[in-house]
Amino acid sequence: MRSEGRGVVLAVLVLAVVLAGAFLIGAPTGKVPLDPRSHRPGGTSGLVALLEALHADVELDAPVPGSGPTDSSTDEVDVGLVLRDRFDDHQRDQLRRWVRSGGVLVVVDPGSPLTPGGEGEDDPVDQLSSDEIEQGLAVSFPENPGVCDIAAIEDPDIDWIEVYGGPVRYRVDQASESCYGDGESAYVVATPEGQGTIVAIGGSGILINRTLDDGDNAPVIAALLAPLDGTRVAVFDPGAPIASTGDDTLWDLVPDNVRWALAQLGLAFLVYVLWRVRRLGRPVPERQPVKVAASELVAAVGGLLERSGSPQHAADVLRADLRRDLGIRLGLRSNLRPETLAEVVAGRSSLDLPRIQAALGPGPVTTDQDLMAVAQLIEIVRKEVFDHVDA
Repeated sequence: MRSEGRGVVLAVLVLAVVLAGAFLIGAPTGKVPLDPRSHRPGGTSGLVALLEALHADVELDAPVPGSGPTDSSTDEVDVGLVLRDRFDDHQRDQLRRWVRSGGVLVVVDPGSPLTPGGEGEDDPVDQLSSDEIEQGLAVSFPENPGVCDIAAIEDPDIDWIEVYGGPVRYRVDQASESCYGDGESAYVVATPEGQGTIVAIGGSGILINRTLDDGDNAPVIAALLAPLDGTRVAVFDPGAPIASTGDDTLWDLVPDNVRWALAQLGLAFLVYVLWRVRRLGRPVPERQPVKVAASELVAAVGGLLERSGSPQHAADVLRADLRRDLGIRLGLRSNLRPETLAEVVAGRSSLDLPRIQAALGPGPVTTDQDLMAVAQLIEIVRKEVFDHVDA
């Protein structure tokens, strides 16, 4: 297969891995509606910026009070905010106990059991996707205060609010206070519970980035969440990390997105391994070392002796070549001592140590017969190592 074809196949495989990873990991956090870190129209980063500008201390992804080993959250939070109710019944009971101890809980999810029964006619904005918000598939509804007896927002300077996606109204009982309604049902209902209060807002369409600066939305939200400088506001999220109970493993504490990212890396590694293992195209021929016949060895040694004029010098040249080739073949360093090299070769072959030492040297070679004997030993060692010993 040509290199161009292999490049195309590799590009297709890489694209498949990227698409699979994007599908597994899912949409980025910034596209999730009501994300406090998102600057998109359906996010609530503007709400966080507003509260911080009012000198409120904002904690994102706060754990439910009482979910840790100690219930220190009760004294550290003044106002709690629930953007999306993803709690279980036990966590909702913990929130109610926190409210009864004096906390103020603001809930903007009309489907939450923490709110009174709703009477809205339109889907609340938190049930819409970010794309629907950006495309304007939901519309804004102006709301006048109407009957309003909630002290925090009972202000003549606060006129109307703009609710995106349609308001949801809750029933108002005798113990509750309300605003933006007729006294029987209202968009904002404050219900006392113990020493605290649960404030239910009929939908999050008043505080998303798209509508926060419309009408008097910002003053109303500021009055409910940060009435005083230094108010400690916690955005409660059941996905926030909590102290381990002892039953969770380290893998249980890893976020889902991180798990999917690790799965993507594993898939990419598998594709790479498959790509490297399989050889595409015709087999590549590998040239084998040339075997020198005995007669040729004699002629080669004779020629070397004739040029050098000394059996010792000829033997030193042959031994140096053997040591170099053995080092390369066995993956050893070039400056290894002959005695050490001889022991390594003896340990990896069936040859005896004295014969290997005689072949590798050093040793005296004074006659032509001695030179021929050394050459034969060198050929035996070379043949044994190169034919039968793996590097």
